[in-house]
Amino acid sequence: MDKRIRVLFAVSVFLILSGLIPSLSAEDAGMVAPQPSVDAAQDNNGIASWYGADFHGRPTSNGEVYDKEKLTCAHRSYPFGTYLLVRNLDNGSSVVVRVNDRGPFAKNRIIDLSEAAARIIGMIPTGTARVSLAVIPPEEALAWKGGTPNGAPSALLASPPVASKGPAPQDAGSLDSNDRAIVRIQVASYASEANARGTIERLAASGLSASIERASGRFRVVFLSLMPGEARLVALRLDGLGYRGYIVTTVRNVE
Repeated sequence: MDKRIRVLFAVSVFLILSGLIPSLSAEDAGMVAPQPSVDAAQDNNGIASWYGADFHGRPTSNGEVYDKEKLTCAHRSYPFGTYLLVRNLDNGSSVVVRVNDRGPFAKNRIIDLSEAAARIIGMIPTGTARVSLAVIPPEEALAWKGGTPNGAPSALLASPPVASKGPAPQDAGSLDSNDRAIVRIQVASYASEANARGTIERLAASGLSASIERASGRFRVVFLSLMPGEARLVALRLDGLGYRGYIVTTVRNVE
């Protein structure tokens, strides 16, 4: 080795050992590739799978006991307790699930659904399905199927939407007897305007144009001034999308 190189090498070692020059980590030296940051928003579309009886009764990653008949799921990065709207892109069926486990571990999958959730969106026979995922707030999760997704701690959810002042809420089918009514449909009520706007956007993607009504510090997602025929069509569409907690109110009768 050249004398000058030996001297430089010796000086470098001395400086490093003295702490005057910080040593390089394996990652800094290019020996190990840095781990990518996790961005859950990147995993909005992909393949879903499901897990059932083989895992029934076993602990999940957040410490709960897995119940194949509850509407839960495993996801790699969304925080535990996150509510996800999962839509089967092959048949249009949807379900709301709560994240309580980690997975799936197959690289080409983005979510593992419970058996009950998989059954609702029709993927039991195939085992997998193309799906889209959307994070929804607890208030909207409450609006789906008329109550808390199975397995969700009720304390995490807000109270059900409250009807505005006026006649008692009614089923859309009862409007048949009053074709001169003006009807209001409330889908959900939120403390956060951003959450309400998220619901507005999801409804718009399905062809429904709702509005935000602010009252008593809440932001309500509503359909206003509907004729009975329009109200029936909106209600049928909400049913098809999976919403069951909406409130139908006759505001007034046409003079």
